[in-house]
Amino acid sequence: MSKRKDSVLVEQISVGQYRNFCYLVGDEPSKEAAIIDPAWDIPKIIRHVNVKSLKLKYVINTHSHMDHIQGNLSIQQLTNARIVMSCNASVQKDMGVQDGDDLKLGSGVRLHFILTPGHSRDSMCVLVNDIALMTGDTLFIGDCGRVDLPGGDASELFDSFKKIRDLDPMLIVYPGHNYGARPCTTLKEQLEQNYTLAKRSKEEFICFMKEP
Repeated sequence: MSKRKDSVLVEQISVGQYRNFCYLVGDEPSKEAAIIDPAWDIPKIIRHVNVKSLKLKYVINTHSHMDHIQGNLSIQQLTNARIVMSCNASVQKDMGVQDGDDLKLGSGVRLHFILTPGHSRDSMCVLVNDIALMTGDTLFIGDCGRVDLPGGDASELFDSFKKIRDLDPMLIVYPGHNYGARPCTTLKEQLEQNYTLAKRSKEEFICFMKEP
């Protein structure tokens, strides 16, 4: 699935055995691009890059779970792209970003990083030009990431959801896995329909996330 707005390319690529999505984001005029969460099917991902004659500048991970990062080094070896993760990530990276940091692709694409711990300590979302929000495993379509794995924290996820709720409701939410009825929707639809985003106190949310 590909979407373009002005000079921005956003391509959603289905990969792997766990219904993962990775994302190709690029600036059309300059051909500079980033790949988000490359895991599994590396030849398939590289074909998508080559067909569009893109120059990969960054490999970006929404968090450091293996089903989101295991293609990092293979892609770096092929393209010399820099590996970008949250500053809280303890695995190999070239750049650790803070909450609110930006990177540019060409002159037309801004990647804005929002640290969203909860599913993992190093989870983050990537906002692309106020058009698209890559949420990794922080937020799925109709659900959210689990918090019972090492580094997970329901209290932190509650605070991260507050950041997401404050964003433009017309953003397109692109999750890290194809777990929903559709591969992507607007944030407005998620705020209205995703039961994990329903208004609760922090205490209610923590109890809710502990439910089986």
